[in-house]
Amino acid sequence: MSQHLSDAPFTAYTFKGALLAGCALMIMAGAAHAQDTQKEDENAILLAPISIDAKADVITGGVQVDADDLERIDPVDIKDVFRQEPGVHVGAPVSIAQKVYVNGIEDTNLSVDIDGARQANKTYHHIGTTIIDPGLLKSVKVETGVAPADAGPAALGGSMSVETKEGRDLVPAGENFGGFGKIAYNSNTKGFSEDLALGARYDNVDLLFYGSNTGGQAYKDGDGNKVNGTSPEAYNALFKIGATGSTGYRLKFSANYFEDDGIRSARPNFVVSTQLPSHTMYDRTNVTLSFGDETPSDMWDPKASLSYTKADLTDHRQNSITIVAHVETLNGKFSNTFTTDMGKITTGVDFYNDKGTGGYNAPGFYTEENLNIGGFTQARLDLSESLRASIGGRYDFARLKGNDGTDLNDSGFSANANIEYDLTSQVMGYGGISTVYGGLPIAEAGTQTNASSYEGIEAARAKNFKVGAVYEIDQFSVDGNWFWTEINNAPILGDPSFRHTHRDINSRGFNISGKYNYGDGFVKAGFSRSTVRLDSGLPNTTADSYTGTLMGDMMNLEVSHTLPEYGVRLGTTNEYAFSNDDIRVQTGKSLPSYLVSNIYGEWMPEDVEGLTLRLDVKNLFDATYADRANAAYDHAAAFVYELNDPGRSVILTAKLDF
Repeated sequence: MSQHLSDAPFTAYTFKGALLAGCALMIMAGAAHAQDTQKEDENAILLAPISIDAKADVITGGVQVDADDLERIDPVDIKDVFRQEPGVHVGAPVSIAQKVYVNGIEDTNLSVDIDGARQANKTYHHIGTTIIDPGLLKSVKVETGVAPADAGPAALGGSMSVETKEGRDLVPAGENFGGFGKIAYNSNTKGFSEDLALGARYDNVDLLFYGSNTGGQAYKDGDGNKVNGTSPEAYNALFKIGATGSTGYRLKFSANYFEDDGIRSARPNFVVSTQLPSHTMYDRTNVTLSFGDETPSDMWDPKASLSYTKADLTDHRQNSITIVAHVETLNGKFSNTFTTDMGKITTGVDFYNDKGTGGYNAPGFYTEENLNIGGFTQARLDLSESLRASIGGRYDFARLKGNDGTDLNDSGFSANANIEYDLTSQVMGYGGISTVYGGLPIAEAGTQTNASSYEGIEAARAKNFKVGAVYEIDQFSVDGNWFWTEINNAPILGDPSFRHTHRDINSRGFNISGKYNYGDGFVKAGFSRSTVRLDSGLPNTTADSYTGTLMGDMMNLEVSHTLPEYGVRLGTTNEYAFSNDDIRVQTGKSLPSYLVSNIYGEWMPEDVEGLTLRLDVKNLFDATYADRANAAYDHAAAFVYELNDPGRSVILTAKLDF
């Protein structure tokens, strides 16, 4: 922990101590007892439960990270989740400041949900917009560019849907109780992280309790320099309860709390050397009630959800300026899926009501609020043995109430179409196109002032296009696509004085990935190129990165191999960023190339059931670099610079599944 004991809240240390003790007891108990008992029925089969929150599989060309991927990756943060996915990158090495970029477009221009709860993402542009504890992730799905109508409103540059595990996912077949305890030590931060998950199932009811804590010191970069304001200080808690009736109807309640409380840079996503780090407190709460049918019929397959999310940024100071932000959203959705001879048709309605309060030096004084109501239909059809299509549309009604009493109303139509065609038994071509209405979003709460002007505000409108092909033969596959995204009238973050000021964003390029499976392992490689322009110019100011960032050319390589007879899995992930001179004229600097290599090894000893010991070496060659998606890479001022990512970090992990 970076704070002194006298400064830290007692509850934080109670939480940390309870997790540490619980995880240690679980792992020590498992290690002390060899596998001397068997399940009463080793051949018991438990059908995988149907999630009432899960979205449909992503459209070809999108990104889908499933449970097996997450187990292999063992992510520390959301950056690890997407490290090997071309076209999706995460900026900032500190969890509180991390933002997801899809084809160079920031996630504030995506439709984002966690377990069905829409994320408003409007606190402060230096704070991350998709802050997620990955310890209990079940799947992550990203629609790149062209998104279906049922993905949600304002999916200007695509969508991202995150699903976490339920209690029944942790309970082994034939048992009523299960879970895991996990302890990890990071040599760079000299700190521990602890995770404890407990799942229970009794008759038709299942429960989940999960808690995690991460602590330590500020990390050092590849040159051995301490990077101030990076001490891990995160806590996360998740509770879920679900009940499934004899008719198949399932009702589920989930509540999630995340907190980051520590000393951070004055701008947590980069450094201004003339401003000292300060205490920053960020917390977020998600509460969701969802309903669905796990034994649907062709004409009745309903899904409904009602969610409340709030995020608070408090006690954040930039020298003499105090910034406070409170954002809350109430959102809901109801849909039904009809199954026909040609495929599935999903139709429904959704709404959200966002409210943001805060500002510079006048916390709680300025408030903006909006309401969006939409209706949608998405058809996923098999038109022939070789031709498939996903076609849909939605219409949204939007209302914005400004902090000066201004009342604006607007509405707009969105449409999308995707097709897949089997050219041969080994080659499939695909393409998609969409036009998306952006609504009237609230401003970020932390930058509101009484100087806001609402005259001339227009809703954003996006146009997306992609075309690609998939080639598969035996264990080898390749997927490549060219994309084009244009967002007109995109609002500018961090500029409250001119709410009517907008930018036009254009991102174009291509992504290609290939994978070869060879039995006990695989080799996967990818390459992405994205060229982002704002108002036809380069994104060459720090503020530009809050709409789109200059990713350029990136390449990655992953190799994984399993030795089942020894219970061992070995692997490596590698990322190479090509040098980029695009902004040299504007800023006098170029973006240097860098190579980051990581290796890992897992051992699951036969004589201790459920125990996994893992060794990760991240940034193996101790490279000194700033990730290409980090903010401030483009700033010409000498006193403003991006945060370097961590140098070599050895992570030792012990996990016991029970």
